[in-house]
Amino acid sequence: MSAILSADDLNDFITPSVACIKPVENNGQGKTGGNGKKLEIEIDAEGKPMEVSKEGNTTRLQRAQISLSDCLACSGCITSSEEVLMQQHSHKEFLKALDKYKGEKTFVASISHQARASLSNALGISVADVDRMLIKLFVDRLGFVKVVGTGLGRRISLKQMSQGIIDALQSNDKDHRKPILTSVCPGWVMYVEKTHPFLLPYMDSTKSPQQITGLLLKRTTAAELHVRPEKVYNLSVMPCFDKKLEAARDERDEQVDVDCVITPKEVLHMLEEMEINLDGLLHEVSTDPSYADLSALYERVSPRYWLYPVESWTNDEGSASGGYAFQYLIAAMHKYAAETSTGAGHLTIRKVEGRNPDIYELELVNTDSGETLARSAVVNGFRNIQNMVRKIKQTSEKGPEANGKGRTALRRRRMMRSHHRRGAEVSGGNDSKQSVNLLKCELIEVMACPEGCINGGGLISGPEDHHSAKLWVDKVLDKYWTIPNGGINTDELESWVQNWLDRFTVCSSRLLKTRFRRVEAPKDNATIAMTSTW
Repeated sequence: MSAILSADDLNDFITPSVACIKPVENNGQGKTGGNGKKLEIEIDAEGKPMEVSKEGNTTRLQRAQISLSDCLACSGCITSSEEVLMQQHSHKEFLKALDKYKGEKTFVASISHQARASLSNALGISVADVDRMLIKLFVDRLGFVKVVGTGLGRRISLKQMSQGIIDALQSNDKDHRKPILTSVCPGWVMYVEKTHPFLLPYMDSTKSPQQITGLLLKRTTAAELHVRPEKVYNLSVMPCFDKKLEAARDERDEQVDVDCVITPKEVLHMLEEMEINLDGLLHEVSTDPSYADLSALYERVSPRYWLYPVESWTNDEGSASGGYAFQYLIAAMHKYAAETSTGAGHLTIRKVEGRNPDIYELELVNTDSGETLARSAVVNGFRNIQNMVRKIKQTSEKGPEANGKGRTALRRRRMMRSHHRRGAEVSGGNDSKQSVNLLKCELIEVMACPEGCINGGGLISGPEDHHSAKLWVDKVLDKYWTIPNGGINTDELESWVQNWLDRFTVCSSRLLKTRFRRVEAPKDNATIAMTSTW
């Protein structure tokens, strides 16, 4: 992706008329027509592009078609500063750093679950063998000293987010906006910052697993090896190109937690450019007795003070994006069971299907009374995201309630919806006939990509036709769920995090919290004119 982007002639925003990340098909004609004649592009009196041959013949050009999935799911029109940052996070830049800092810096890596599943599907091997292969590559071939999975960072992120929502609900925090929206998807975060800043108060400020893991890994490795953190180079293997921009976001100090982010696609490109034979690498793994015991291998390549070195590679229940909506209800279930006489066996999580597979609601239900105790939802893909944004905006300060007429109309619509729901309940509608009500949810797990992170733009692509591509993603998902779930004691996790913060004199917000900022679009007339006709 970064190779497609250009830094030429940029203002703060790259408008579609200047550069767009969607490549344009030219049918192999290049700068000449199909008959070899040179062509030029001119704008006619109506402001529309015309193709003009040397003989003066003209042909009206078709308008470029850009869909939501083309534009928004991968950041849309990024700023010039972001474009430069994207170029800094590539496998080529990593290889340059590996050569430049060899012997000067210590190299470590963290690998996401989705990246492992993608490589497993593409290479036709198990996820366990992918782990062995990556450790062999990074440690034995490239000289890395530590390699971890992002499971520890994910569980810290899950606990921080869930506990924060529960505490806000119990304290009746006036600043608490409902529903809370997750912020672990950088494409979604940039979309909010650039196009819907009114949503920023709704965004949960918990850091993503990538960033939490990055800080933990860099500081813990530095302490073990008695070097400064800036002497540790941290590489992250992620499913999404936008994770590159997430790693470059301004934080509370000048220290960088993740030095470079590459994707599974780039891992394969890197192997090819380094002329590392994949079959040979796998053969080395299969014949090395020290790689037979996978749990022992995980422990050997983890930092000495790392909590749960084996479980850092294990999975979590819920969605393939991390399970934030599901894990929040699990936390709410445990809290409710502990504070009441109701046992966990009398509580269940029920799924309410939406209009498409990328939107659904989860409800924590008391099976004895039928009472719904907590709600969350999953919203994937920008078509569903736009509908969600519209619903939230209607109830925000900028919505219809801003004036008396709007309030009356809104109350009327609510009464009609309430009457409709009561009618459905009286008629005995089942789960399949219920509709998802996002505004009643305490938490919404939001991911820019359809199907979530398991369909990230940096994962290895399958066939181009829609049907085969869907089957490909389903196979990657199947691989993802072969990663076993890991049991981590919540109290032990909390105690370890607190001890880590004390040991390294790091404030909790530095490890756990991120910040958001409104990004202003250009206001000059030329830029507005160019973008308005796209």
